[in-house]
Amino acid sequence: MTTKESGAPRWRSWLTATAWSMSGIGLIAFSGCLAYATFGEASRLTRVPPTPPEVTHDVIVRDVGDLQGRRASFRILLFTDKFRWRINSYRSLENQPAQPHFTPEMKAVLNSAEEIICVGASSEEVAVAASTTAGRTAEERRAARRADQIAVWVREALQRPIPLRKLNVGLHGPTGQVGNTSDQRRVVIILVLDHDADANIDEALRAAMLGEKQRAPIFETLLTRYSLGTGPAFTWVP
Repeated sequence: MTTKESGAPRWRSWLTATAWSMSGIGLIAFSGCLAYATFGEASRLTRVPPTPPEVTHDVIVRDVGDLQGRRASFRILLFTDKFRWRINSYRSLENQPAQPHFTPEMKAVLNSAEEIICVGASSEEVAVAASTTAGRTAEERRAARRADQIAVWVREALQRPIPLRKLNVGLHGPTGQVGNTSDQRRVVIILVLDHDADANIDEALRAAMLGEKQRAPIFETLLTRYSLGTGPAFTWVP
């Protein structure tokens, strides 16, 4: 009996030690997996293709929350003068030159996104014979068509299915300037680099623009100078 009784504690000690060892191994493995997943997520967000030659201003805004705290990261691309809508706002959109040939660098940037937002804008010019209301309505429709056209160009540059949104910021407000207003018709494309499930892209994008408007004046312009950008919510083209 004495031998059996003395062996029992040793047996229980061995079981306890084994259990603790297995728990420790499991904890280490879980921690390793978590660290790897966290590192992989961080790497995915930080590994963004460099600015392509088509782009004159490139701003990345990370982890911006919507009103519910769900987060999204964006990359806003302002294209060079070559990609302006050079036609006057009252001329037919079909007069726009042929589809641009995106560089491989630009295609790499587009294909790095989770979603892509194509921004359509119109300058302050309206047809001389049109009333203020009719002129604004016509130019806002033209801005929507520009968003559509940019989406067509982008879609043809994609190598995999990526959701596309089309944002209509409308007509640029009057500035009193006379002459070339093509700067008001710059091509802007916004990439959604990452977002939480069910994140409100509208709210998060607006928060991103408000937070970074000092670093990137184009944000403040889109939010304050265009007829459909000043409201509480953006206008999306179906």
